[in-house]
Amino acid sequence: MTNSSYRKDRVGGIVIVAVFVALVMGMLGLWTKIRHDVNTPIEIHLLTSDPKQAADGEVNSENTEGIVISADISKHWQNNPDTPLQTYGAQYDLVVYDNSGYDLVNWSVVLNIPERNITLDSYWNGEWVYDKQSDIIMFTPDDRIETITAGDYGTFGAIMISRELMDITEVTFTGSRYKPITKYWLFWLILILFVVWITSVVAYILYLNREKNHRRIAEKLNNVIDQTMRTFANFIDTKDKGDTKGHSSRVAYYSQKIAEKLGMSEEEIRDIGYIGLMHDCGKLATPGGILGKPGKLSAEEFNVMRFHTTNGGKILDDFTEIKGIKDGALYHHERYDGKGYMEGLKGEEIPLVARIIGVADALDAMSHDRCYRKHLDRETILSELETNKGTQFDPKIAQIVIDMINSGEIFV
Repeated sequence: MTNSSYRKDRVGGIVIVAVFVALVMGMLGLWTKIRHDVNTPIEIHLLTSDPKQAADGEVNSENTEGIVISADISKHWQNNPDTPLQTYGAQYDLVVYDNSGYDLVNWSVVLNIPERNITLDSYWNGEWVYDKQSDIIMFTPDDRIETITAGDYGTFGAIMISRELMDITEVTFTGSRYKPITKYWLFWLILILFVVWITSVVAYILYLNREKNHRRIAEKLNNVIDQTMRTFANFIDTKDKGDTKGHSSRVAYYSQKIAEKLGMSEEEIRDIGYIGLMHDCGKLATPGGILGKPGKLSAEEFNVMRFHTTNGGKILDDFTEIKGIKDGALYHHERYDGKGYMEGLKGEEIPLVARIIGVADALDAMSHDRCYRKHLDRETILSELETNKGTQFDPKIAQIVIDMINSGEIFV
């Protein structure tokens, strides 16, 4: 090898390593940013704007984080007029405008009330609690407005009885921010780095092997792709704090065994292994506190968890060289009876690769320890597979797995 060739090889290797390190650092940075946004609540003290100002984005406070609240009295009346018992009844309408660029979740509002001893007659779109000692009202939204998407707004209000009509001018907003992974600029930088890295690796290997025959080159490329997939699968699995270490690789293995029994071609069997490795890639956008929670997930946490399928589909949207890789991530939690998520597909509406991945995923989940339970024994696993044929699982695929367990071809 000449000095010139040696220098080219060395430079190429340094470039590949540097891009890979940048890619890993970018993924860690993205994960940290998403976790920070979701888990770090914001608290903002605001002066209310009138409805027209708020709708136009005009605010009466600084440092609002793009959040504007308007308060208005839409109607009012007198009770016991011209008597010592005279009071005013009024409908107070409030609107939260989200111009922050994030979705607002887990939010609440505290209203400073200028009048003492008010009476809450009725309210809507949430729970109002009046603290007489502090002269504040605490509002918690119900499920109709508990999430305000970026650029949207949520309305709530109450009818209150007081000695005088009140101007609600000071409020405190508390909540968390959520943004889809594809709206982070760092995500697109990672995607570009990933393409650059893959391109660099392929180009480097082609350069090193330009004198070798086509089969040798193809073998090397397949090894690179396989190692790349396994590396990313390891990134995905390690987010679960070690509880699912090797999960993606085992799902890939079980899926290939099922594909063999279904008579798929060698290329299809190879590809479904890659699909199995990447089926949980959407968990990169799921907060670690949810993935590693030892107990049962709340309804809100489970809803966030469900989005790992949608996020996986988005991540793999442009990965078209391996047929079905997006389907494996997007639909592996659909059920054969149509009761799965996220689209409620039924039977053979679910792509075959997703039906295979779904059974393989469930088999590995049952046969290995998870943070919320120990692994199931062999007989329980067989019973679960048999019971859920035609409901959760494709009956043909479930039976193939049952037969392989009974024959010893798959050990659980």
